[in-house]
Amino acid sequence: MNSSDYTLGAINYYLTVYSGYATVIPGLIGNMINIVVFTKLKLFRGNPSAFYLIIGSIFDSWQLLFLTTPRFASIASGYDATQTSLFWCKLRAYLVNIGAVILTTNICFAAIDQYLSTNYYLRLRQLSSYKLAQRAVATLIIFALLYAAVFLFFFEIQTICGTFNPGFNYFYSFVHFCLFIGLFPIVISLLFSCLAYQNVRRIVRRPAAGGRRRLDHQLTAMILVRVALFVCTTVPYISLRIYQINHSPNQNNTFAVAVDQVIRTCFNTVYTIDTSAVFYIFLISSPRYRRQVRYILFKKNWRKTWANKIKRNRIVANANQIQAIESPQPSVELD
Repeated sequence: MNSSDYTLGAINYYLTVYSGYATVIPGLIGNMINIVVFTKLKLFRGNPSAFYLIIGSIFDSWQLLFLTTPRFASIASGYDATQTSLFWCKLRAYLVNIGAVILTTNICFAAIDQYLSTNYYLRLRQLSSYKLAQRAVATLIIFALLYAAVFLFFFEIQTICGTFNPGFNYFYSFVHFCLFIGLFPIVISLLFSCLAYQNVRRIVRRPAAGGRRRLDHQLTAMILVRVALFVCTTVPYISLRIYQINHSPNQNNTFAVAVDQVIRTCFNTVYTIDTSAVFYIFLISSPRYRRQVRYILFKKNWRKTWANKIKRNRIVANANQIQAIESPQPSVELD
């Protein structure tokens, strides 16, 4: 290995390891907070758009665990199990593609639902329901489980874990990546999130309370920035993956392989931001969400802890009073 190969290898190592720590740990914490806020706050209960955001946070964590963590762990440890275990090679591809299908389609569902829920026409607003959201997500999960099964058959190990069938590579790059994971969800989510934003801007006074209108504003803005993050991080990654699937570097050319690994690591890092930064862009873009997070994590828990402490103190005080009343008074004997 010459000096340039060694330098590129060192760059790839440090970039992978440190970007992995910087995205996986904060990403898992942020996704967990999203789930807690959307499930604990009464304002979001029964709201289909909030339900889609919960599902998104769950599968953001799924991708961080099965896509990002094995990648940087293999570089950090110097041992890649996908190159030695055919079972793990196939299983990881299956799990990662399940997560990719559910995540991208769920973002589309959220954008479409927010467009319907903010629409002027009552008939369209009625199409946005919690039960419909649950059925849509259940159907999506079943479809993803069945669809991703095809990757179990075509992933194999030939020096690296990947697909080596030319026909399947064409499907994998131009149908799966370009259309199913790339173009279709990007266009659909952008279109309906922008339409929902227009609905909110031109919303007329309805019998609904002002709190409902503020919730529509908040969820529409959050879904819009979620879609923007998805588009900005997915387009470069999808473009690179399509190119690399169809133009693999010569494995005998160590410099070309090293350059390819560094470029892939950079684009993978950008793509990982889509699953790790959602909570933080919600905090930045929505002052109302910041107050809700602060309330759930601090005020509500603090009040609960304080109330439990007061309750325990009262129980102890009452017990002491009862004991004092029931205990016999000491007798005094006269000589």
